Amino acid sequence: MKNLRPIAAALALAATLNASAQSRKDTTLVIKESIVSEMKSPKTPKAGTGVIEIPEAMVRSTPALLGEPDLMKTLQLLPGVQSGMEGFSGIYVRGGSPDENLILLDGIPLMSPGHMLGLFSVFQDEAVEKATLYKGSFPARYGGRASGVIDVRSSGGNPQRVRGSLGAGLLSDKFHLEGPVLNGRTTFSLSGRGMHTFLADGLLKAVRFPANYYFHDLNAKVTHRIGNRDLVSCGYFRGKDHLYYKEDGDRTDIAWGNEAGYMKWRRQTSSGLECEFTAGISDYAMETGFQSRDSTSENYSTGIKDLVVKADFNKILHSGQRLAFGAGITRHRFVPKGTGIETSLYAEDEISLVKSLTINAGVRISVFSSSGRTVLSPEPRLELVCSPSGILTLKVSYSRMSQYIHLLSPTLTTLPVDIWVPVTKKVKPVRAEQVNAGLVLGGDSPWSLSIEGYLKTLTNVVEYNDGIVFIEDFETWEEQVSTGIGRSAGLEFLARKSSGKTTGWIGYTLSRSERRFPDGSIGSGLWYPCRYDNRHSITAVLDHGFRKGWNATVSWTYSSGGAMTVPADDGSIPERGNCRLPPSHRLDVGIRHGKGKGTWTFGLYNAYNRKNPNIVLYTSGEEDGPGSLKKVCLLPIIPSVSYTRVF
Repeated sequence: MKNLRPIAAALALAATLNASAQSRKDTTLVIKESIVSEMKSPKTPKAGTGVIEIPEAMVRSTPALLGEPDLMKTLQLLPGVQSGMEGFSGIYVRGGSPDENLILLDGIPLMSPGHMLGLFSVFQDEAVEKATLYKGSFPARYGGRASGVIDVRSSGGNPQRVRGSLGAGLLSDKFHLEGPVLNGRTTFSLSGRGMHTFLADGLLKAVRFPANYYFHDLNAKVTHRIGNRDLVSCGYFRGKDHLYYKEDGDRTDIAWGNEAGYMKWRRQTSSGLECEFTAGISDYAMETGFQSRDSTSENYSTGIKDLVVKADFNKILHSGQRLAFGAGITRHRFVPKGTGIETSLYAEDEISLVKSLTINAGVRISVFSSSGRTVLSPEPRLELVCSPSGILTLKVSYSRMSQYIHLLSPTLTTLPVDIWVPVTKKVKPVRAEQVNAGLVLGGDSPWSLSIEGYLKTLTNVVEYNDGIVFIEDFETWEEQVSTGIGRSAGLEFLARKSSGKTTGWIGYTLSRSERRFPDGSIGSGLWYPCRYDNRHSITAVLDHGFRKGWNATVSWTYSSGGAMTVPADDGSIPERGNCRLPPSHRLDVGIRHGKGKGTWTFGLYNAYNRKNPNIVLYTSGEEDGPGSLKKVCLLPIIPSVSYTRVF
């Protein structure tokens, strides 16, 4: 990495921004009269260990920042999911880091799920039909990441009539349009969102702040039925952010985001075999440009581009036994340098041995080739679900996952100045093994209670060596990182009411997550808490519908302080995770009123103005004196209002 000036400027921009802020249908195969109307991917039991389905209504009923319903914010309210720093949309599933989560949009991976430095996710609520979170029992068709899977399915369009919506809020404007064409054999869905800059420009200029920012999203999908057994769909997604900063005649521009496109062919054979063939491209890019007052300029680019081809098959036998199998290949191209080929085969067999016992056994075989090294990983999966009565379900599962790509991120900044790198001869793939057990009480009742426990071990986790802020020479990045081991354990409780005028849930997580580098390169070879080792996490969400179209939602969250490494007075680092941050908690309130085709949404984020730390900086002392921690609060109490019109 030769041109470091853009990176240094970006890091300086992060510090300036922080200081300024402180100063002020799972698609479903329905066979009716031999006509394929929709199809679905293989499905695990709804009572699966660590599996939670997130319907669209659940996302819309959760209070969010500046009135924007947000899928990732909703996920953060579930047990076993940590949000990292207060307010940001990056998620940490059961002790894993953000790059250890596989985020799929219609089967295509997205590398960066956030806007506004992570404050919002890229998923527009109108474009999402359903999302499923896997944090424990992973079906064999998923792989390539070590901690969690978020499978997002976009809306395929309304086959009955054209309909849509327009929305405007304090932050952004958006639209959604869907409907049929060609006598209903073809449907489409089109959604877009963009940040209107007039409010932001006015505020920034009023305080003479030399920066600006904007983002936009576009999500499009077309589905066409060919005959009675074939369904073809194609989709496109684009989400981009742009930030510029100008001071003393020098200007820094940073642009980053995802772009993805795909085609799917789904077929139902006469024997009842469901087939799905997918080809797609995913491109995450970050570009940094620096132009000085004397007109000299420097540019830097990083990112990862994936070419994905896969085939999935699903067959339900007369006995109710379900077989699923498939294969896939992904070509990773790393910017600025490197390529890798990831190939996988998988098979699952779900069978009911007796009326109350279901077993899902599967295996995934993955192979990764890069930089002259080839790695083969067998990944067995097993889940047992027992329902001795109509209201009680017991479950236990085991999963092994492998991850062949690593994300190297700079410290002390949330700017996307990060680098994706592959497994090499020196850096091995991350391996994760997880055992889960739990029970669910509820059955067909709107009330349910689930209790789950898990143990997870990690090998070959990657972190920067002590003293490394960001990579100064990409050619030697392997020398600037170390690999170690990790362990996580936890108990998760979730009580939920899913229907009626009043719905909501209460969740609690007790967890512990640690890392160790036996060679002594980090933390003297001792176990130390991870950066987001939050021992206690509590969430409570209540949604109630009143008369005359009024609806109110209240959510409260509490998280005990994460771990942070603070240097000693002489600048040395005695041990990792030697400081605990203060706990974070807040109350969010949302009120909706729908009359006719219009809906007003009013919100209050952080209603009692809790000064939660969004960013924590360590400032060294003068003349070898003691340093101090600076807590930066970017999100005080924030009111919001938005209006949506449907047609």
